Amino acid sequence: MSLEKSLLSGSCIDYRVPCTRKEGRLCDIFRHLPVWNEFFWQVHLELQELSPGELSLVNTYDKRIGHPRFHMTQQVHEKTATLLCHLLTHHHCVVSVDLTSYILKTNIEVICDALCKSASLRKLELSLWHFTTNLSLSFTAALSQLNQLQVFDCSDVLFDHAFSEGLSKFLASTRSLTTLYMSNYHIKHMDAALIIQGLKRNETITTLAITGSLITDTPECSVMLSEYLSCNQTLRVLSVHWASSHNKLHPIIGALCHNGTIFELNLIHCGLYIEYFKLITGMLRQNQTLRSFHMIDCTIYEHDSDPHCWKPEFRSESSLISLWLMMLAENKALKELTLDLRWIKPDECGSLFKALASNTSLEKVTIDTFNNMDVVHICQALRDTGVPERFFVGKHHLLEDTAAALPECKELSCICVEYWFPLELEPLHTTLCVLPTCDHVKSLSLKMDAVMFKGNVGSLVAKYITNTTALRELRLAIIFETLHGADQTVCDWYAVERPERTLLQALSLNKGIRRLSLKGLCITEAEAQMLVDTLQSSRTICHFSFYPKRECLTSVIPLIRKLSANVSSNYMLLGMRTLYHKQRRGDTFTVADVVRRNNSLVTRAADFVMGTRHRYCGAAAELVQFNPGLVEKVQELASVDETVAASRIESSLKSFTELDDFMCLAGVVKYSVTCPRRDDGQKQLVDLNRDCWLYIRQFLKVGDILDPK
Repeated sequence: MSLEKSLLSGSCIDYRVPCTRKEGRLCDIFRHLPVWNEFFWQVHLELQELSPGELSLVNTYDKRIGHPRFHMTQQVHEKTATLLCHLLTHHHCVVSVDLTSYILKTNIEVICDALCKSASLRKLELSLWHFTTNLSLSFTAALSQLNQLQVFDCSDVLFDHAFSEGLSKFLASTRSLTTLYMSNYHIKHMDAALIIQGLKRNETITTLAITGSLITDTPECSVMLSEYLSCNQTLRVLSVHWASSHNKLHPIIGALCHNGTIFELNLIHCGLYIEYFKLITGMLRQNQTLRSFHMIDCTIYEHDSDPHCWKPEFRSESSLISLWLMMLAENKALKELTLDLRWIKPDECGSLFKALASNTSLEKVTIDTFNNMDVVHICQALRDTGVPERFFVGKHHLLEDTAAALPECKELSCICVEYWFPLELEPLHTTLCVLPTCDHVKSLSLKMDAVMFKGNVGSLVAKYITNTTALRELRLAIIFETLHGADQTVCDWYAVERPERTLLQALSLNKGIRRLSLKGLCITEAEAQMLVDTLQSSRTICHFSFYPKRECLTSVIPLIRKLSANVSSNYMLLGMRTLYHKQRRGDTFTVADVVRRNNSLVTRAADFVMGTRHRYCGAAAELVQFNPGLVEKVQELASVDETVAASRIESSLKSFTELDDFMCLAGVVKYSVTCPRRDDGQKQLVDLNRDCWLYIRQFLKVGDILDPK
């Protein structure tokens, strides 16, 4: 029997129906995705549209709405494994799969067999922390047969020796893999050596992400890794994460002095010591092929020998500015550069930025991190370059001494404001008073003590939210516990002017916020309805997260219940995060499924704007044409600014305004509409003048035309 009944709705699914995907036509499985996802939801997986007409089975644990804790019986594991195996073996529309311990633990043999039979799998992500020898051998044996696999992500895998050995053999033999994300966890020296050996024999990987775990402290591994990076001819993008121990980056930076193929290097959450800056500038002087170099969220150590002696900025007498100036004078290859400037002295900003501006090859410079006290000097130095449009400043943590200068620092678009103690009430008040004059601030993270929120400050926050049209992202967190101890504030549920209610009223009037995060609030059921009404009526809010105060977790229940009632009419919501707290599973799933649907529509619509003229992509463009997420997606795909992206969307929608264009896209006719003349002389569709057709077109969408069978 191939019919299975779902857990929540009781709907049946015939999982043995084959794939029906054709050029320009979706597989029939797309019409039944909600039912399929009811099964996969139990093991924290979800079928999502990766690109138009292509599906990805994605691990959603802790990525969207909190999951209820299902009792994962043997029957549940077997049922979901059966569905997964059928997808892999019979649906060539499935191109990407995340495999987790929830689904692998009891079904490794059948799933590995299905992986080997898949003819379309291009991306595989593995999340597994407890290997058995049998599991490692089975999985790596299957891995070696995935001849079409292009992306393998094992960043969430705790390697054992058998897995490392199998991975090494796969890397040496694969002829399809182009992207590899290595484990974030500790790798033993012997296993790291095996993996590097596999990388040295690989001839296909162009994008590689590694962590400090692969860069062991043994000379053998350091030499092997350095040799691999020095001599490799295929690698184009290298990302290094969490390399914080001393000497971790030496073999990498040194090797890039001799590499002539890598175009992009990213150092993310790495520990940077004094000599690293000397190595980096030296490497950039010598390497004339690197196009992008980024230092993101790194930590600077002032003393080489003591990794625990960290200071937020490097103020050594032997300044590094001369090294950077020499590099910028000699390097003519870099196009993008992301800098951590906590090492620089305020009076050196001007000379550095002028050198950056004078480098004709540099198109984009991002100041990721800097000393917050130096913000005025940095912004002034950027303006003095004459080309401030080439510079982008990262998040600035506003300080008591810099709040008043915010209006003049128009280079700042993302700020963080944190005031937790009563003595900080005055600078918080100053900040909230100047914010309305700062239209350059697009993203605001605001954290404050609950006592402050209940006073005049809450009213100022609400007033700012009501009136601002510039703000695109708001993260508001109310803190009930400070270093002074737990705040014993009790929610007054019956107060007429509750600050929570005032805040929600302000949000309902805002016309610009796209990403909204609320944390630490206590809301009543009526206020939950206010929040739902705002989400349903908003033409801008795409991403929303809600984490109430610990004592008010029950407020999630009415929020999700009320939102699920009419959320199917919402074509804006692209992200929803909250915790699971006793709300009905069906309500939670309903909201999550609408989020999935909307993301699919944006994906299709963006493809339509980029030139794909499939009927279902045009139908999606009509449904989500006003979604800010579509603008962001087009910006990403076309590498254009917001204005150009919006213009392209408008033009693409106008392209099927006329009768013939509309009917062609809808699949009604191939070229143009023609109608044989009627004997009674009555007017037909082609007899309508343009004004009449455009009037009808207001009420007619591509999706209204039935799909021919």
